[in-house]
Amino acid sequence: MSVKHFDLESLRMVQDIATTLGNQNKLTHKGAIYHAKVEPDKDIWQLTCLGTECIDLPHGGIYRGTETLPTELMSKLSVLNMLEPQQPEIEGVGLRSGKDSFWIYM
Repeated sequence: MSVKHFDLESLRMVQDIATTLGNQNKLTHKGAIYHAKVEPDKDIWQLTCLGTECIDLPHGGIYRGTETLPTELMSKLSVLNMLEPQQPEIEGVGLRSGKDSFWIYM
């Protein structure tokens, strides 16, 4: 991963972290958490795993099209996509932080 790519990934997540905390929401999950950001007009998904548990998880990176997303992540994203942004987290599933961004619990 290039430094430039890492910087963009970090900035993308910092904005969602600030929004989530600013709305009094918390990410309480104790395992790995994925941050998912979608470009809806292109159906491009960027997944970033957070936590030491990520070493053993194969997902992450860029996915072109929802049909290319891992099944386990897609099922949780389907649930989160039904919510309005910044509603309380769903235990074991995650939280929708914006219209195009999600925190997914694994």
